[in-house]
Amino acid sequence: MEAIGTLAGGIAHDFNNILSVIIGYGSLIQMNMRPDDRALPQVRQLLLAGERAARLTTGLLAFSREQVMDLRALKVSAIVGDFRKMLEPIIGEEIEFRVAFAPGDLLVQADTGQLEQVLMNLAVNARDAMPRGGTLTIETGNTVMDSCFIAAHGFGQPGSYATIMVTDTGMGMDDAIRQRIFEPYFTTKALGRGTGLGLSIAFGIVKQHNGFLECQSEPGKGTTFTVYLPFAASESGQKDVTEAASPPRGEETILIAEDDTAVRSFTRQLLNEFGYSVVEAVDGEDAVNKFKDNRDRVKMVLLDAILPKKTGNQAYEEIKALSPDIKTIFISGYARNLMGDNDVLDAGPEFLKKPVSPKDLLNKIRTMLDR
Repeated sequence: MEAIGTLAGGIAHDFNNILSVIIGYGSLIQMNMRPDDRALPQVRQLLLAGERAARLTTGLLAFSREQVMDLRALKVSAIVGDFRKMLEPIIGEEIEFRVAFAPGDLLVQADTGQLEQVLMNLAVNARDAMPRGGTLTIETGNTVMDSCFIAAHGFGQPGSYATIMVTDTGMGMDDAIRQRIFEPYFTTKALGRGTGLGLSIAFGIVKQHNGFLECQSEPGKGTTFTVYLPFAASESGQKDVTEAASPPRGEETILIAEDDTAVRSFTRQLLNEFGYSVVEAVDGEDAVNKFKDNRDRVKMVLLDAILPKKTGNQAYEEIKALSPDIKTIFISGYARNLMGDNDVLDAGPEFLKKPVSPKDLLNKIRTMLDR
């Protein structure tokens, strides 16, 4: 599984570079279109397809349980409610779909896309367990894990948790199967009906959120999966998702170190269009040399985390030695655990996961430069 995780990281890196170019140029086209442009709906569909493709790499990286997460304070019921419309056509008309929300906000620190993937995997698994129809119920709630709970369930950490319960009225499973359902590639489905990866991916995502995923089932009595997510301390961590109609402009000089020619070319065009000057580097060693030659005017460095000759981490350390206060953003499609020295990322530089939207990149650059 470690080898598979490494392979997944490599695939994600190359795939995300391609998606960065597709989503990037598509977003630029959208920014320059009038609201009444007849082609605007098609461009929006193109970008939505790109975002769905990007979520596939998140699933690959879930094997390692170390994929980069965009954590923010989220209301569990809102996540379930927003995702309901996407689930309904997948579940099908022969299955009754019910949703029940607990009172209150049930605030957790989570990545929206990854929790949606957990819900998708659990819902599809429930659908497949009811080939002749039945009822699928998704409920939100809250649980306190105390010593009694942990002793009874055999897992947990003391504290308060928001819960998402996905229940089906399907065929259920015996204890021998239930004990193995989170194993990668274990499946009871017919050949071609499942890979055996969905539940292992869901398990990895929940664990990375410091949560727990439990399965309760009996033959002929259906199955309930319960996701336990620790409550967020407060809403103070919630990000303001309000964006300006147009990303902020600038006039500073930014050094880009990116070995993929297409990604580097797009990033240069994007920054130039919004007023920035750009110095380009094709590898880590070139980045250090270009910074030495332009250190008096370069105000920020954008580093691909995986670069030839010198890694992004190595280049950053050398650049930081020359200019300790230099503002730096790492950008990569790799899982964080495949990038080497994670302590570097924890010490100050920001990290953005490929593919990053032009608006997000421009907003992050402007925010950091204005600090």
